[in-house]
Amino acid sequence: MSHSGYNETKVQVRVMRTLEIRKAGMEDGATVARLIRASFQQQAELLHISETAYPNYVAFETEEKAQSRVVHTEVKLLFVDAVPIGTIGSHHKDEVGHIERLAVLPGHRGNDYGRILLEHAEAELSAAGCKVIHISIVADFHRLKEYYEALGYRQQRRAAFAALPFEVLFLSKSL
Repeated sequence: MSHSGYNETKVQVRVMRTLEIRKAGMEDGATVARLIRASFQQQAELLHISETAYPNYVAFETEEKAQSRVVHTEVKLLFVDAVPIGTIGSHHKDEVGHIERLAVLPGHRGNDYGRILLEHAEAELSAAGCKVIHISIVADFHRLKEYYEALGYRQQRRAAFAALPFEVLFLSKSL
């Protein structure tokens, strides 16, 4: 009972959101870079990576790099109520697709937006004739590995690269 003598009832209300996924253009380079930098900032901090030491790490995406990716790969933006909150990149050669830079702003995580972007990219790669999709993540990020495994990805191999201070885990999913 509440203090007023009435029973309290908690009601969960789901707010309807307008979602839009669209292809990024050259004019979206700054937006794509901002989304990626904000989304991967915590990773860089956890890995103790600085932009000075590792300027090519995903967390230090620049507008110029994002624009180059827009030209050479398929980059999508996810808008929620007309506000850009996520991005994903994909490309393929023959029957092999690659997904990269899946990014959702931290304040919007936990709402399936990453899954929505990933499934959108997978569907486009499948329509392009891909039979398998590859992704790569920081090998020690176990929760991220579990996230991708729950979506059907399976570990293929781990590798160390001289240019990176961590091992990379490669995962794939058959379509």
